[in-house]
Amino acid sequence: MPEFTANADYEEKDPHPLRLEPGDEVTVGPVDRAWPGWVWALDDDGRDGYVPEQILEPLGEGRFAAMEAFDPTVLTVKRGDVLESLRQIHGWHWCRGKDGQEGWVAGYLLRPIA
Repeated sequence: MPEFTANADYEEKDPHPLRLEPGDEVTVGPVDRAWPGWVWALDDDGRDGYVPEQILEPLGEGRFAAMEAFDPTVLTVKRGDVLESLRQIHGWHWCRGKDGQEGWVAGYLLRPIA
């Protein structure tokens, strides 16, 4: 797995991110212009957030179903942290830190370790 160093501190502030399980239905809003491939989604309980467009299956009338689970955890990183990228989707990496914590990290925060 590729390893990276965090080039800045980052901490997510969203206390109620949108977590999806296979079959969960959402309404989809605009595509994120800064992160193409991610769309704003809203579930029936009022939780919302960006999810990868590729995990959603259209049901019609603006409704979509999750084809796989989506964990919205964003990893808190400190400059210099060494992270292992386990998966990459449209500019975001699902990373594991040396402490075993996992979550999403924006690609611009990562510098490859040669």
